[in-house]
Amino acid sequence: MVRTLLSIFLLLLVSEAADAQLISWRDLIEGDLPQPDERIYYGTFENAYGDLWMPEGEAHTTVILIHGGCWMDIYPGVEIMNHMANALRNEGFAVWNLEYNRLGHERGGYPFTFLNIAFGADILHSITRNYDLNLDRVIAAGHSAGGHLATWLAARKNLPTDSPLHIDHSVEVHSTIDIHGVISLAGINDLERYANYAASPCGERTVERLVDLENRGSDAYLDTSPVNLLPLGVPHVEVTAAFDAPVPPFFGYHFSNAAKAAGDDSRLILQPNAGHFEMITPWSDEWPDVLNLFLNLLD
Repeated sequence: MVRTLLSIFLLLLVSEAADAQLISWRDLIEGDLPQPDERIYYGTFENAYGDLWMPEGEAHTTVILIHGGCWMDIYPGVEIMNHMANALRNEGFAVWNLEYNRLGHERGGYPFTFLNIAFGADILHSITRNYDLNLDRVIAAGHSAGGHLATWLAARKNLPTDSPLHIDHSVEVHSTIDIHGVISLAGINDLERYANYAASPCGERTVERLVDLENRGSDAYLDTSPVNLLPLGVPHVEVTAAFDAPVPPFFGYHFSNAAKAAGDDSRLILQPNAGHFEMITPWSDEWPDVLNLFLNLLD
């Protein structure tokens, strides 16, 4: 009897998973994509740019949006977030959809990937001279590997001063952008835990290459993994999906608990019928709840 019930449960679970995995990354880049208002470069290399999406009226909040893709150049870049950026723009957000060097690019991995994100975010101070951005309400948000980078962006104020990722603004001409909240969508915020996860969906030693573990040893996680840079000091939401194969929900569970233990205002949201990409897809059943997180996070 128990075996029969278990078989029925597993059959239902597999059936639900099949229904949940309706959206893939290809669905987000095929066809005519909505387009940003302007592409702006924050550096001299090929991938040092962001796409700016401005609402028709005054922007009530600015979102720094960071795409995922296992930190690797073999996956799509900013374009995978175009539908989400457009949906946020239509709701009155200014969106800075940020590109960066990834593994496979000439200057991908440590320290360049992280410095790209830092400088790409900080350039908003310059962009606001020409665009009406609200820098008093800035949300860092990202998906998957981008969720890691968005959370790291909020946590970088806690970087060790001897880290190559620490920027001394007493000698730099720009200043750090203030992050007021973080929305991590299937974020990989404990890099060491993810690296040790059996059969990592991002491929063999991807995380290790990202942080340069071979040359830096165990210290490689101290300035790259958000779980080692807590507390964030700002509201944080971790969105996970029950049928997310690349980033199973227990990763979000562990990080949100660690953030709360460090004193952060952290919430964990579980989408019970979704896979990895529904949360960034405006036509999904899950999108209205994700949008509400953006609308209410700073209120």
